[in-house]
Amino acid sequence: MEVGATGSSSGTYSTQSTANARNNTEIGTDTFLKLLVTQMRYQDPLSGGQDMGEFVNQLTQFTLLERVIKLQQTLESYTASQSSLQALSLLNRFVEVTDEYGITQRGEVTAVRFQGGLPLFKVNDREYPLEAITWVQGAGEAAE
Repeated sequence: MEVGATGSSSGTYSTQSTANARNNTEIGTDTFLKLLVTQMRYQDPLSGGQDMGEFVNQLTQFTLLERVIKLQQTLESYTASQSSLQALSLLNRFVEVTDEYGITQRGEVTAVRFQGGLPLFKVNDREYPLEAITWVQGAGEAAE
């Protein structure tokens, strides 16, 4: 059984974008709550202004947004852990790799090392990133 390799994007951008989203959310939450309290404090209950139903609706929407952002962060964390498991599952498997010069060779993955959260595979005494793997021999198949 042959399995084609899939490219892996850098985890750095994902981590930075998550951190930025988290900071923007925290600032947004604080600002929203301050504005809501201030608006409620100075609202004239006898005026025909915004009713409590609209306040509750805004608060519900904002809470939903926060939960979606937390779900996204959880998914990103899960994806990163799955990437590590995928990398480790290639140990002792025969793969085909293409180096930076376009030279293709086959060999057994003898080690996996993580650098900056990204896996490096040792094949024929040389390290390759996941993107260099173009073919993986299926379990139980004879080496070619």
